Amino acid sequence: MKRVILFILAGFLLGACAKIVTPVGGPKDELPPKLSKEQPASGSVRFNDRVIKITFDEFFTLNNPTENVLISPPMETPPEYSIQNKSLIIKFKDSLRPNTTYNMVFSNCIQDFHESNKLNYYHYSFSTGDEIDTFMLAGSVKDAQTLAGCDNYYVFLYDRDVDSLPLTTLPMYVTKTQPSGRFTFQNIRSGEYKVFVLKDLNANLLYDLPNESIAYADRMFASFPAPPKDTNARRSQLPDSLPQVMLYAFEASDSIPTLLHYENPAAGHYVFPYKAPVEQFSATAIGRDVPHFEIISKTLDTVTWYLKEPLTDTLSYLFSADGHTDTVSITPYKPKKTQTRGGRTTAAATLLPVTPLNQGHRFKPLTLAFNYPIKPTDSIDVMVISHQKNLKDTTLFRVIVPDTLVMRLPLPFVFEDKKNYTVLIADSVFVGYNGLYNDSIKCSFVTQSEKDYGSLTMNYVVPGTGFQYIARLWSGKQMVQEDIFSESKQIQYKYLTPGDFSITLIEDRNHNGRWDAGDYREKQQPENVIQYPKSIHIRGFWENEESFEIPDTRE
Repeated sequence: MKRVILFILAGFLLGACAKIVTPVGGPKDELPPKLSKEQPASGSVRFNDRVIKITFDEFFTLNNPTENVLISPPMETPPEYSIQNKSLIIKFKDSLRPNTTYNMVFSNCIQDFHESNKLNYYHYSFSTGDEIDTFMLAGSVKDAQTLAGCDNYYVFLYDRDVDSLPLTTLPMYVTKTQPSGRFTFQNIRSGEYKVFVLKDLNANLLYDLPNESIAYADRMFASFPAPPKDTNARRSQLPDSLPQVMLYAFEASDSIPTLLHYENPAAGHYVFPYKAPVEQFSATAIGRDVPHFEIISKTLDTVTWYLKEPLTDTLSYLFSADGHTDTVSITPYKPKKTQTRGGRTTAAATLLPVTPLNQGHRFKPLTLAFNYPIKPTDSIDVMVISHQKNLKDTTLFRVIVPDTLVMRLPLPFVFEDKKNYTVLIADSVFVGYNGLYNDSIKCSFVTQSEKDYGSLTMNYVVPGTGFQYIARLWSGKQMVQEDIFSESKQIQYKYLTPGDFSITLIEDRNHNGRWDAGDYREKQQPENVIQYPKSIHIRGFWENEESFEIPDTRE
């Protein structure tokens, strides 16, 4: 009986001490804080207080409000921000202008406390007068060269069209672009505005750094009445039917070929980038020289060296780029000290990397790609094994590495359609000028046939602009083919792997064979990049024909 009483007493004590906890698990919170209350409400008039209180449905943090909370018109002294429970308290330190509409844009700075889900865009407005401005202006900003949306760029509005304004004067209104590149100004005055876009690196609302990307229009734009208040569109998602200002951002090109800090990614490998294309380049040794291969990029703004012998001490050179000279000292390679999980440092590379390209391609040769130039040799044995059911047909042939700059070596062997092959090359037969040897090479593949490829014929119709055009065919982010023409032309793209392709055109106004940025001070816009409006789907053993009537952009 005593034992029973003890068990009952123990159960009672355990039950009394039990702690109720919130169940764990469930779906992850992926939503940003949601607005609960505004005091006073956004859109209020006759605002004469110095405090605003904005409450959300959960605890949150405010990230860098000095940069990410944009106030129009700008204030000399930023407000004071504080958080009380689930509320944001804003206290103004400056005196507010009479009869003025103020706009506050919170850009990616409000995020929930636990999961850091960001509220991309929140807009609050009020007026110190009897009425609040109800006009707006909207648009998009794209990268002038890639046509990708520009995220987190500042957008300025001025009510005058004076070229020096972005250089010397704070804007009348300011906002930021969203990830898609879209921007919206709400509660602004009726009128025409100069629009200026800036990747403001020092956050001072002025275009005063040469490497700040910009976009601008050659004319002013009129604001328009906001949609009715009963629209279903949220503040951050206004209707696409609204008038749009389209602007293209660029970083101004530097006419002086300034040498940037050189890079030394591997032993014997040196990269010398310039801020502008270089038409004439030369290097003169100051003292001892080291033989090397020199490669100048297609864009003419990067010089690459591969040394033919190891560098053991510092060497100096005089670089001349279009008449501008720099003294450059190159030092021996210092490998970065990386550690494994156990704390041991990783060993330096001891093998010459080799990558087989075009495996199984019917119309392109199997090619070996090296990450460093290789030394010449008379003959290298290559074994090709053709697998046919239970039989193997072995062929042995030899390749020669010429005494030139070789970083890609095509193998002169004709592979038959729809056959299974294995290609074997022994180790240590290739040696780079960096002293490294290759590991053994083995690649297996099944060759394609002509039916596995499609083709495209594009009829380019050129307007009478006098411009030259650079057409580029893309597979994703990889450029497949480039052609240059100045008259209407039919171009064939053969042996395309099935998939989706796109075409861009560079409007090469100065006929130099490359895209050129603009210059705001010279009122020069960047060269246009025109996107073919459709995605082109290529199927195997299928011929496609399209026409591209190139628009005349001179207007």
